Amino acid sequence: MWFRTIQVGVMFICLWAGLSGQTKAGPYLGLTLPGSEAAPFAPGVLNSGLATRDITLMPDGSQIYVGLFLPGFRKAVIIETHQEGDRWTAPEVAAFSRDPRWRCLEPCISPDGRRFFFVSDRPADPRADKPGPFGIWVMDWTGTGWSEARRLPIGVNGTGNAFYPSITREGVLHFLQEEGQGGWLMRSAWKDGAWTVAEKLPPPFNADPRQANPRVDPDGRFILVPLMGRSDSLGGADYYGYFRRDDGTWTGPVHLGPTVNSAAGDEYSISLSPDGKVVFFGSNRALPRLDGKPLRWADILAERTQPGNGQTTLWWVDAGFLWEIRAKALASPAK
Repeated sequence: MWFRTIQVGVMFICLWAGLSGQTKAGPYLGLTLPGSEAAPFAPGVLNSGLATRDITLMPDGSQIYVGLFLPGFRKAVIIETHQEGDRWTAPEVAAFSRDPRWRCLEPCISPDGRRFFFVSDRPADPRADKPGPFGIWVMDWTGTGWSEARRLPIGVNGTGNAFYPSITREGVLHFLQEEGQGGWLMRSAWKDGAWTVAEKLPPPFNADPRQANPRVDPDGRFILVPLMGRSDSLGGADYYGYFRRDDGTWTGPVHLGPTVNSAAGDEYSISLSPDGKVVFFGSNRALPRLDGKPLRWADILAERTQPGNGQTTLWWVDAGFLWEIRAKALASPAK
């Protein structure tokens, strides 16, 4: 995660009204799946004009968790909603994210639904009263809820900041260790009841530290990474994919195109839905709602409480473009 000043005005959010008016029983809050053009996910429900990004779902889609940031990154919380019978619960701050002293972000549920990873600056020592470095924490599914969170060992988190965990079905955790203006893509495996010491991903990864939050495919077929400063970038941070060949080697970074990248915004978090149908991503691109028409005070105020207003918004789009890019990349001769 690269931290920037998040400038969000004070705004009133009525999440329950949005939920009851826009959702129904069924996957993804009962919303119609997106097409080939990206759109804000659940506007007025989980996207309400605040800086919103990072999403994870239980494998069966019955629980959704989303990251939300308050102005200036003063607070970072994880919001949850669950499907209960024929309705979804009103979005609420998850219980493990409610302590006002600590920030929680970047949730990720393992492909089997048994572990919940997230990032927090809560101290490893429960007696401490000051934030520590950001690190990866984990909870276990008990059958009725999530266990108490515990910080992963220093052999994984290191002594600095660690961000954006994601894990394969085989138990290989991928994440970012921050260093300077970027960070290194790391991995650690759950083996014989313990985590192995984290190591840098080998080439072609980590050629340039100007990179952000890696998201590994549960089946290890690809790793999606925001990169900066490349010649084919549309501007700012763009999403790229590394794709694994049948022989175990990897392609170099492949630009994921204008479906998820834009010249008018930065992109810092991306993930594939458990069913493989949807790509979710964060972007601060602005929708042109106020362009080309006389401005009214009411319109300007309303703009501040809608996704796509220039704050980071959680978008979703049909995943077909990703599979097409992957097929093309794997068909190209290895260099």
